[in-house]
Amino acid sequence: MREYRPILFALLCTALLLPLAASRPAASQPAGSREDGGSPPQAQNAGLEQQVFTVRYRSVDEVYLMVSPLLGPTGTIQSQPHQRTLSVTETPATLKQIAGVIAAFDIPPRSVEVSVQLILASIGQESRDTPPPPPIRGVIDRLNALSTRWQDYRLLGDARVMGTEGESSAVQVGDAYRVAFRIDRVSDENGVIRFKPFELQRREPAVEGMERYSSIMNTVLNLRDSQLFIVGASKMERSNRALFMTVTAALQPPQP
Repeated sequence: MREYRPILFALLCTALLLPLAASRPAASQPAGSREDGGSPPQAQNAGLEQQVFTVRYRSVDEVYLMVSPLLGPTGTIQSQPHQRTLSVTETPATLKQIAGVIAAFDIPPRSVEVSVQLILASIGQESRDTPPPPPIRGVIDRLNALSTRWQDYRLLGDARVMGTEGESSAVQVGDAYRVAFRIDRVSDENGVIRFKPFELQRREPAVEGMERYSSIMNTVLNLRDSQLFIVGASKMERSNRALFMTVTAALQPPQP
């Protein structure tokens, strides 16, 4: 049996090497290609880069919604709200476009000077011979152009307050009224300031020494920069009186 041992050993080695040889790619098949004609994952991601964007002022969710439509079929985006970052994988050209969009949107909140006037109009003739105060002469001209019913105008109060985009503010107007609002958004593209909400409140008789205000107008306003807006705030109990409110919102220069 000794003379057969080398032959058996050679046959055993051949049997072990055959599966290894069968698993090797053919010499004519290029490395990195697929037999079905498709591209491997590495080829699909070729030319893509990853960039992390930090959102400083705006909501991460808002930026996410703006960036998502810019992605191509192979692009990806991941949001980390707690870290205020977005991780984007895209082509260099798309990443440059996304960086410009984020830079234009992610800016410090804008400051807005809000001016409010309350004017009481009536059909009485008590002060027809008395000229109206200068702050409301232009307003009276506009009201008269809309209706000739009112003959007497009286300024109940005016106030100015500085508001900040994304924050709520309130200001006392005259002795019995208060205006409360929130500057929801400022659009630098068209200069529109959105107030949501904008509420006019009237002071009610105190109960147990506590001051109370009731809402007499609650709305959403979209005002252009420095536009004078006039609204009929409330019809008084008697039909011969009405309350009008003017609102002007002036954008302040961005902080350096």
